[in-house]
Amino acid sequence: MKFIILHGSFGSPEGGWFPELKEKLILLKQDVVSLQFPIDNWSELTEQRDKYSKNIQTLSNWLNFFEQKILPRIKPDDKICVVAHSLGPLFFLHALSQFDIKLDSAIFISPFFDVPFSEKNWQIDYVNKSFYFQNFNFKLLRERMPISYVLYSDNDPYVPKEGSILFGEKLQSSTILVRKAGHMNSEVDLIEFPLVYELCKTRLDLSWYQKFTDHRKEIFAIDYINRNTEEVIYLKPKEVEQEGVFKFRNLKHSGFCTLFTKIKLWNTQSKYMEENRNAAKRINNMIRVMLIYKENDLKKQVVLDQIKKDLNAGIQVYICQYKDVKSKMKEYDFGLWDEEYLCVVHDDEVKLSSRKKDITEAKKWKAIVMKHAVKINNYADIEQYQKKIKE
Repeated sequence: MKFIILHGSFGSPEGGWFPELKEKLILLKQDVVSLQFPIDNWSELTEQRDKYSKNIQTLSNWLNFFEQKILPRIKPDDKICVVAHSLGPLFFLHALSQFDIKLDSAIFISPFFDVPFSEKNWQIDYVNKSFYFQNFNFKLLRERMPISYVLYSDNDPYVPKEGSILFGEKLQSSTILVRKAGHMNSEVDLIEFPLVYELCKTRLDLSWYQKFTDHRKEIFAIDYINRNTEEVIYLKPKEVEQEGVFKFRNLKHSGFCTLFTKIKLWNTQSKYMEENRNAAKRINNMIRVMLIYKENDLKKQVVLDQIKKDLNAGIQVYICQYKDVKSKMKEYDFGLWDEEYLCVVHDDEVKLSSRKKDITEAKKWKAIVMKHAVKINNYADIEQYQKKIKE
């Protein structure tokens, strides 16, 4: 997704909650365009007032800037979401009317078509007046922007809530009241805007790794990843259950994993395994290979219980001997989820990765294991397998 963030009058892409939103979207591997549009200087305009003649922030200047600096960065196949604040939404309606752009969605914060003149804030009217307009072709705008949201406050000192509601009605937007939030900018110390971020995320088809990383940040309020970690997370064994619950509840298409009987981490009765089996019933495409470290492991009750519960849940169960693959693989207890999210288990830590090279390597491990694996359909198959390996 390409996110285009538009500031308002006298604004900046470095003001308020814009930098924090941009950083979070970039961490989710999204393309973000957030540029400084031409603006007048508030202090200079205030001091000179009647003598001021620069008139930098005009609709014409902003349209030229958009055409020269932003339009070239939009590709025909881009999915685009515009996030615009204050004057930004109104300006973007002008841009969308002039340039043939197809959007996925737009999020408008404190929008308006015009605002009542205020002697207290005459500077705003001075720079905004060339933008004021209501006679848009709204049918065309809705075709080019099928999904939009309008956020407005009930105590905005600059934009009456009726103006924002009208803006939303004309575009058939979903309107959201944010109570007592002022103009939703730095004046009310709004340097983070979780609601806008969550709306942005609803437009994304995030990878497993990105979803879980974001989930971890929200729970612990710390960064578990930055741009230098190459898309890898290391968890302690006690954290695995939480990761599994999140993973299996969000699984979409397929799951493959080995269960190495040498590892002592797993428990057939755990919440992790319960959610795994629930996911198997839902997606109907789950494979577990019991990787037998020693032949006697196949007689252990915990192994037999695991196989029984998996079969009852519709998991495709296979058995593979460790001795058949030990010289051919780097890891033995691993899971490949939706073929985009790798989990590697050791007794002392668990590694999560979405790196392409790791996923590619895991697919090779999967192929090796399946080449030597035997499918188990019921308990009788286990007895037959045990007899066969003794021969």
